[in-house]
Amino acid sequence: MREADDGNLIHYYSQGRTARAWVCDAVDRLAGADPGLNQLRMALQAVLGVVAALGLTYLFVRLTGAMQLPVGSEPAAVLTAANYAMLLVSMLVAGIVAMMSAFTVQDPTARGQVLSSLLLPVLMLIGLVLGLLVGPYHVLSLAYLVLAMAVAVYIRRFPPRGFGAGMGVFFGAFLGFFLSAELALHDIGWIAADLGIGALASLLVRFAFFRPDPERTLARMFRSAGARSRRLLTLSVGVLAEADERRIRAGEEHIRRQLVRLNETTLMIDAQLAETRPRTAAVEAHRLFDAELALSDCARFAVALATEGSPSAVRRRAADAVSALLDGDPAGVSRAVAALREVECDGHRATVQASRLAACVEHYAAARDRVGRPLGKKEIAEAAGGDFTPAVLLVNNWLPGSVPVSAEASTTRGRGRLDRATMASHVRTTVQITIAGTLAVVAGNAVSGPRLYWAVLATFFAFVMATNSGEQLRRALFRIGGTAIGIVVGDLFVHLTGGDVWSSLAIILVALFLGIYLIRLNYMFMVIAITVVISQLYEQLAEFSWQLLVLRLAETAIGAGAVILTVLFIVPLHPQRVLTTGVLRWFTALRSLLESAFGRLDGQREPLRPLVRDVDAAYAALVASATPLRPVTFGRNSTQLTEILVVSSAARQHARSLAAVIEKADADGEVLPLADNRQLRAAAEQLQTATEAIERRIATGEHGRYVRSSALVALALDDLRLRQSPLAQALDDLTLLDGALARLATALQMDVDDHDTGQPADEVHVGNEL
Repeated sequence: MREADDGNLIHYYSQGRTARAWVCDAVDRLAGADPGLNQLRMALQAVLGVVAALGLTYLFVRLTGAMQLPVGSEPAAVLTAANYAMLLVSMLVAGIVAMMSAFTVQDPTARGQVLSSLLLPVLMLIGLVLGLLVGPYHVLSLAYLVLAMAVAVYIRRFPPRGFGAGMGVFFGAFLGFFLSAELALHDIGWIAADLGIGALASLLVRFAFFRPDPERTLARMFRSAGARSRRLLTLSVGVLAEADERRIRAGEEHIRRQLVRLNETTLMIDAQLAETRPRTAAVEAHRLFDAELALSDCARFAVALATEGSPSAVRRRAADAVSALLDGDPAGVSRAVAALREVECDGHRATVQASRLAACVEHYAAARDRVGRPLGKKEIAEAAGGDFTPAVLLVNNWLPGSVPVSAEASTTRGRGRLDRATMASHVRTTVQITIAGTLAVVAGNAVSGPRLYWAVLATFFAFVMATNSGEQLRRALFRIGGTAIGIVVGDLFVHLTGGDVWSSLAIILVALFLGIYLIRLNYMFMVIAITVVISQLYEQLAEFSWQLLVLRLAETAIGAGAVILTVLFIVPLHPQRVLTTGVLRWFTALRSLLESAFGRLDGQREPLRPLVRDVDAAYAALVASATPLRPVTFGRNSTQLTEILVVSSAARQHARSLAAVIEKADADGEVLPLADNRQLRAAAEQLQTATEAIERRIATGEHGRYVRSSALVALALDDLRLRQSPLAQALDDLTLLDGALARLATALQMDVDDHDTGQPADEVHVGNEL
């Protein structure tokens, strides 16, 4: 093997790759970036639904003459333009229903999907009729728009169909306002037909190509987990082979992020297992847990060997062992592990790390084989009597993200004088969108009454998928930036297509696909896509002009500005409050796991794996809450947030490994009661006291002091090594966990002392983060 000579991580298994291997790697990257391929399927379903809706509506209008003026009623040129405009209106209405169905209809059963698909056009029709009724009264129609926004946001609190119902209410009102000058009440029958065609098109596409199949969904999620596992192994090989310190640190950060993504995927699989295979979910989730934990430990010890300057011979043997996992050769794994165990290490710490990496490689190879192995009759019988509850419930096939953290933060008093209002999250958002919507329609109407709907849309979508002030502010800024980029791109494509219908249609479909597929990567992509689509529609309606696009940007800026003013000053849910809640939820779950783990040493028997998954779920929610808030967190708070995320990742990994070792030792009858080891009891009690101090610091702001337990752990560890107890590994993890928690306490500006020396925090060695 050769070491890297550039900035890229080495892929040892890529030498002499075939075209098929490159294709497999590309598929791996796609599956790994999109667990279960949910986003890809949604984008394809939305675009195909729009295509079907446009085609069916076109045939419907041509066959029935819906909203078309009769021949001879107007001059030929006027007649052609008017009929073409109404054809586009019908197609627009049906296309919106089809696209919204892809977003909002996510019921797990076919019956539920049919009901939700039919509910959407009904609610839109009601909102549209009311919009047409108040259309002649300008002030009343503006008030109706604000009311629709408030209702749409409020009813999201009623799952599972609240989100879709809210979108139907708002878009019905929006279309009523938007089309009030073009439509009359006698056109409602035709519009109802267009809405029904959109719903029918979405159902046809859904059941022809995207029929709900929980087993296939689960298989895709396992495929994603496998792709992310291979990526993690590749990164681990690369960091072991790297010699440059800067590149090692970069590889370490890549591994940390990949560990988070892998853990998110396994949480999603757990939730899908509970829904798809309730009889065997407990056993399959157990197998998956063992594999993920072993793989995480492989990556952790690979990083430890790389970052702590282990000899090149040790790192080379370690890289061979991890590479053997990529090859999937059991005999190769055995040979590489044996070679790793035989290599000489400098110092006790490197010896322990190499030994544990070898054990983790063996453990992962065996656990990975068990994941795909059919369950035996005995396992199925045992699973049937057990109860499995996943740590999270999926929302539209995804983890709930920051929603639980923001919901809890909204009902928890903040520490600042202007951040103490507590209320349910849906009430807070309803109040905010009502005020922001009022500001947007008033200011937008002053600039351009006929085009103020762009200000309304910018306001509404800033609240739809955001749960706190930081996220809402971010979406508002992305809305402005995406619109600014979109009008330039849209103008370019309008000139390229020259008004050709088929070219415009191709641009619209490609833009929609890319916008929907990339929306989770960055909301700005969706804004750019919609702006490009609107540019093409304006061109087809012979209304396109650069001045119109600039007006669209101005109205969007008004809506975004209304959002920014509101979320900063009207019952704000500040980022720091949300992050504090997220950190507290994660740390409370971590403390519960540690207390139960120590309880095992004292004769208690509470299962640890569910508690580990609770820690994983809390950490995933913390990351989901922190990631979008990092760009709007500045100064000391930004530095502190970065440090907390890094250290919490390390602490979670150490706690997971600690729990697994204790549980395995307990199953093997090797657990040592606390009463038999005074040093171990003292270390456990000290760590519990120290974690209580951290929790009080997070919850109340009390300064507190963290006293490290590593010195007491060292005494117990020496004793266990003499006895050759497997719990010695657990105390190694406990030492690393204590170091990570000491660093967390430092990030929280607590005093940190060593138990026996009183050594200040900046002189305390806290160990490797991973």
